[in-house]
Amino acid sequence: METAREIGRTKRKDGLDIRDSSREELVINGAAAKAAESGVDAEIAKTLAEALIEAAIRVQSEEPTMPLKGRNAVVVGAGKMGAWMVRFLSNRGASVSVFDPRGELEGYLSLKELGSEAQTADLVVVAGPLGTAASDLQSVIESSPSGAVFDLCSVKSHITETLLDGVKHGIKVTSVHPMFGPNVATPAGRNVLVCSCGSQEADDAAKGLFADARAIIIDVPLERHDELIAYVLGVPHLCALLFGLMITGSPHSADTLRAIQGPSFSRLAELASSISHESKRVYHDIQRLNPRSASVLKELEEAVETMKDASKDSDPKAFAKIMEQEKAYFEGWSR
Repeated sequence: METAREIGRTKRKDGLDIRDSSREELVINGAAAKAAESGVDAEIAKTLAEALIEAAIRVQSEEPTMPLKGRNAVVVGAGKMGAWMVRFLSNRGASVSVFDPRGELEGYLSLKELGSEAQTADLVVVAGPLGTAASDLQSVIESSPSGAVFDLCSVKSHITETLLDGVKHGIKVTSVHPMFGPNVATPAGRNVLVCSCGSQEADDAAKGLFADARAIIIDVPLERHDELIAYVLGVPHLCALLFGLMITGSPHSADTLRAIQGPSFSRLAELASSISHESKRVYHDIQRLNPRSASVLKELEEAVETMKDASKDSDPKAFAKIMEQEKAYFEGWSR
C-alpha cells in the first residue's frame, strides 16, 4: 500500500489517470495464468488480484500531503539515485532542478551551473557517484547555499573534511545514507541513517523529510559510519560475490544446480544474482573508498581459514562451536 501510495503521487504529478482498465486487465489475467501454471485455482487468483487493485486505487485516490509545496530543491547528480531523489522530492510538491555535467534528467530543468540556483534553494542534495561526491559537495559549499545541504553517500570518509568545513563556514550541512537503492519505490519502513556534522537545522531538515515518508531514522556518528557500513554493506556484498565467483567457476551449469537446489543455495544464489545486476562502479567504490575495507578483508580471510580448519577436523567440536557462537549472536534476529 505504501508503494501504491507513492505511485499515486507520481500519477498526480505527471497528470496520469488513477485507473487504467487495460493495465488492470493485464495484471488480473497475468495472475490467473501464473496461478494455473502453479496448480492454483485461477479464479481465486483473479479475486485476490482484483482485491489488491481496488485497495491500491483507494490509496492512490487519497489527496496526498505536499510538505514541500512552494519550496525549491537542487539535486546534484542525474544518475539512478539522483533520479530517485528528484522523483521523491517532486512527488511531495518541491520544484526540482538538476545539475550534472555528466548528463541530464528528462522532464526536469537541467542547470548549466550551480551558481545562484544552489545559493537560493531551500534544499540541495548531492546524489552523484561516490567517486565525484567530494568535488560535487565542494562545488555546492562554494556556492554559499542558504538552505539545507546533504549528501547520499554510502561511504563518508572521503567527504568528511568537506562536510565539517561547510558547517564551520556557517552552511547548514548534514550527511544522509538511505539504506536502500533506487529500485525502492518508497522509504517507508526502511532505514535512513543521518550523520550529524554539527548543524541541528540541517539534521532536522533531513530527518523531517524522510520521517514524513515513514522512514526509520537512525542517528549514526559521522566518525563511526564507515566502520559500521564495512560490516552491513561491504561484507554482505563480498560474501555474495564470493559465493557467485565460486559457483560460476564450478564445472556445473546454472541449470544443473538450479534443478537440484535446496533453500540455502536458493537464498544465496538469489542474493548473488541480485548484486551482480547492481552498478559495478558503485559497488567497487563502496569497497575502494571505505578505509575499513582492508581490515574487514583481513578478517574475512581469517574467518575462511578458521572455517576450513574446523571443516577438515575429524573432531566436530570446533565446527559445532562456530555454529553455537553464531546461534547465540543472531538469537531473535529479524530483518
